[in-house]
Amino acid sequence: MKSETFRERITYFHKEYLQLPQYLFAEKIGMGQERVRKSLMVDKQPTAEFFEAMFKTFPDLSPDWVFTGRGTMLISNNEKPVSTTKLQVRPSAQLTGKNLRILSLTSDTKGKENIEVVNTKAAASYIDNIQAPHYLTKLPKITLPGNQFSGGTFRAFEVKGNSMEPTIQQGAWVIGQYLQDWTSIKDDYIYIVVMQDAILVKRVLNRIENRQNLVLKSDNPDFENKIIDIEDVKELWLLKAELRFNFKNTGKDMYLQIQHMLADVEEIKGKLGI
Repeated sequence: MKSETFRERITYFHKEYLQLPQYLFAEKIGMGQERVRKSLMVDKQPTAEFFEAMFKTFPDLSPDWVFTGRGTMLISNNEKPVSTTKLQVRPSAQLTGKNLRILSLTSDTKGKENIEVVNTKAAASYIDNIQAPHYLTKLPKITLPGNQFSGGTFRAFEVKGNSMEPTIQQGAWVIGQYLQDWTSIKDDYIYIVVMQDAILVKRVLNRIENRQNLVLKSDNPDFENKIIDIEDVKELWLLKAELRFNFKNTGKDMYLQIQHMLADVEEIKGKLGI
């Protein structure tokens, strides 16, 4: 079945495939018929709540098919619904609000969202498959204790490079919370920035409103600031935690520095004959 718009594809899904009139489809996804009707009107912009309710109720419905017409209507490509992957739809980062970005999620048997782990080797494939629901099922997953990791969507990324040292060490793992509204970026907070060609961990200055870009800053003074267009950003995650494995002995390091300084002083005194 080919349709020109996502509205036509959604209508085909509930009317032809599910054999549900619009009012029953609305009842099925837990929304009023009037809200569903307006969401499918050509001159109206559907809300994120509408798509979230639809994909949550029908987890086998392919977001890629709905929004682009590519692939098959069902993720599993059969008549049997599956529920291993929970999908959510977030508003696009673009300020026009006319586009939508799909965020795929997975959950455990109790319905709690997993924290997927993306190492440096998987970074490229993560970027390429960022909207592929089944790709996430192949990534390692972790769970962390405490209330800090509830009430949101979190993901873990391995840090490549030393641009954020001494704050964040190379090889550490950073855990970020998914940022839905990019206009709410706070200056000088640390974010995981998923771009078209890289995943960066940087302090961010929000220049979306005036210039449609972000300024990325490093804590390591050897690295210069980087300005990126907002169109080059795929995802933003607010840094919430860091898992590091190399703990420096600052006391010992300071002691060695003092010893080196004293040695230099003795050398200077010797040259001056003091």
